[in-house]
Amino acid sequence: MAHSWKDIWLVAISILQSLALIGMYVFFESDALLATIALSALSVFLMCTNFQCVAHNFIHRPFFSHEAGNTVFAMWNTILIGLPQTIYKYHHLNHHRYNNDYQNAEGTTEDYSSIFRFSRHAQIPESSILYSVLGPFRTDVGLLYRNGKERGQGPQILVETAIYLILLLAVAILSPRFAFLCYLPTWYLGQVAAYLENYFEHYGATPGNRKTDSVSCYNRLYNLIWFNNGYHQEHHYRPQVHWSEIASVTAELQSEPNRKIINYAHWFNWPILETLNPRKANDSKPIV
Repeated sequence: MAHSWKDIWLVAISILQSLALIGMYVFFESDALLATIALSALSVFLMCTNFQCVAHNFIHRPFFSHEAGNTVFAMWNTILIGLPQTIYKYHHLNHHRYNNDYQNAEGTTEDYSSIFRFSRHAQIPESSILYSVLGPFRTDVGLLYRNGKERGQGPQILVETAIYLILLLAVAILSPRFAFLCYLPTWYLGQVAAYLENYFEHYGATPGNRKTDSVSCYNRLYNLIWFNNGYHQEHHYRPQVHWSEIASVTAELQSEPNRKIINYAHWFNWPILETLNPRKANDSKPIV
């Protein structure tokens, strides 16, 4: 491992997701409805976990010492998240560059994934439902490909895309029912869950200040099962700090009183659950 042996756990999550997808296919073909539903639900959760923990941390700190290992892992993980890993890389780096910014004079945002990007009001976030349900269809893959191509990673993106599309076509030919009735709905719900989690990580935070543009949660269980993802403000403030050491960055944010910190988990940062979270950075409310 390039940075820490603890990254083995992230690789293990990707293996578990692979097994869940295979199991989902096996049980679907065996007409085991309850097992298929259970594994589909697990696959949705694991896809969201992959986006937020595995693919995310791989972007900032590639896991393996040898570049060949990182290239292979990117191809493998492309299959698991249903999006070229390198496309996601440039989508996420753009997010870190502009940090969920407000709309500008042209009525858009520099951050492609800002919760304000498609809002009717420049400084009020879009509805969490619209943001997550429409999010998978709004990703400008062509723009992200051009971003990667400018940095010499066009061939890598094309290979990742080809691998995923070939596998998807093979599954569709092998079992059209599975592809359209099980896999694609699971893929879509996994994407929606990932977008919704991103919404929770920024709803109520204040853009424009690198100490207040994200939401943190310090629940021990949440950070144990999601690899310190609760330290999200810390991550935005120091994105190159390894996930296993990110808690140390909290001390650098102590002087900022207007940070948003929530209880339990980011999942409780849903607008309708705000009463559970005593600390708010501002009073902006989305159009639900």
